[in-house]
Amino acid sequence: MANPYSVTIAGVGGGTANLLTLPLSTAGTTPYIELGSFSANVSADGGGRMSFDVLQTETPVGGPWWKSGSAADNARVQFIDSRYSAGTALFLGYITSIDAALLGSGFGTRATVTVADADGWLGKTVVRKSYTGTDTSQQVGSFKQGGTALTDRDHINKLLARIHDQVNDATTRQILDTSIISGSTRAVYSGTAVVLGTLDFKATTLTSAMSQITEEASGENGLPYNFYVDGAARLNYGPIVVPGTATAPAEIVTDPTAARTGSAGTATRLLAHNLSVNLDHDNIVKGIFVQAADSQAGRDGNASPITNQPYFRTYTGGTPYTGSGLTARTGPVPQEVFSAPKVAKVGFGGRSTKIQRLTKGTMQVRSKPVRSVSFSISGSSQTQLTNPNWEYGLTQGYSSAGTLVSAWLPGQFVKVTAAALDLNEILRVASVTYSFESPGSYQLRVDIEAEYTKRSAVAALLAKAGG
Repeated sequence: MANPYSVTIAGVGGGTANLLTLPLSTAGTTPYIELGSFSANVSADGGGRMSFDVLQTETPVGGPWWKSGSAADNARVQFIDSRYSAGTALFLGYITSIDAALLGSGFGTRATVTVADADGWLGKTVVRKSYTGTDTSQQVGSFKQGGTALTDRDHINKLLARIHDQVNDATTRQILDTSIISGSTRAVYSGTAVVLGTLDFKATTLTSAMSQITEEASGENGLPYNFYVDGAARLNYGPIVVPGTATAPAEIVTDPTAARTGSAGTATRLLAHNLSVNLDHDNIVKGIFVQAADSQAGRDGNASPITNQPYFRTYTGGTPYTGSGLTARTGPVPQEVFSAPKVAKVGFGGRSTKIQRLTKGTMQVRSKPVRSVSFSISGSSQTQLTNPNWEYGLTQGYSSAGTLVSAWLPGQFVKVTAAALDLNEILRVASVTYSFESPGSYQLRVDIEAEYTKRSAVAALLAKAGG
């Protein structure tokens, strides 16, 4: 089987040259990646990174491969496994730094390339009010998206439409594609649309605007939400709902007698390396005080006259106004203070609604320890008469539904059974790290981190609630 992996950089080798291919000794000016230096981490919640060393043993007359004009600024980088897709990347990102030095021979260079995943581009894209009239010197700041029936999806489509018009750049769309998918739809959605009504947005990054929508929706329907940019440069958005059957390429077991080769009727089961679990107690919150600046803030049993007292919400309080209605847990009650000086007083999405959304969005992901599970899998030169082919790594397998899955990807759900670690759960795959098992081998190692739910930074909701 031919090597299925490729890494391309926009502008280098016409943008299609596979830098994982070792050139002939006579082709010293051809850049290539040292396999042992390659690492790509992609996260379902953003913040993924890729790094690798590019060697060019002989610098051509026109300059090194990374010279401006040869490689684009913030050039797009793709890591592809052709068994998964010939065109959709496992990792899509853009260059954030190149650290180059001469080789010992003095004739070429080694350049360490750092790449941020495409989610990072959401933080480099500003969404703002459009120009009106002919005065191009006017301010184009905060804006409102109105309508009591507007859903989270409506808001996202409108934001992406603004960006599509305001950042009219085909190269940017290789990292974040804001064009129409179908009808007015500009993102990939899961779950059911949630009515949010009118929202006010500051002139801010798309990351911040998406966080506002995500947290509003999470607080409205009681489910954690996330958003990310996939390997096809499309924004994905939706609730995190654990399915009845795992969707990852294999189940993870610790009993050797349970391991098996999968088929269309049975799930692949693997023994993983370095299986561990972490229980994060540090971020637990079971009570929040919401400090509002308006004189009408005191609504939670304060004596008359009403004074500027903070709202208090607990994780066991009933809805709609006193908490999130979660089941009580043992242990003390850690608390936090949130500042909300601009929460609106009246109307749809008013003060009580905003604070209730904040409470539910906070408590559902932080009222109990988040358990994170880590493990590694790698190729073992196994052969299998039918798909998947494991020659280059255990990246393919049959899910719990007996469906062939071609790659480990963030957002999948993996079944982990390990009695000694109190694990018999379907967990969400939060991040995947790809690297090569040895410096000269294409055998892939995949490191997985899975967890029960997304850690949500819900404080951003109140910072933007009043515009």
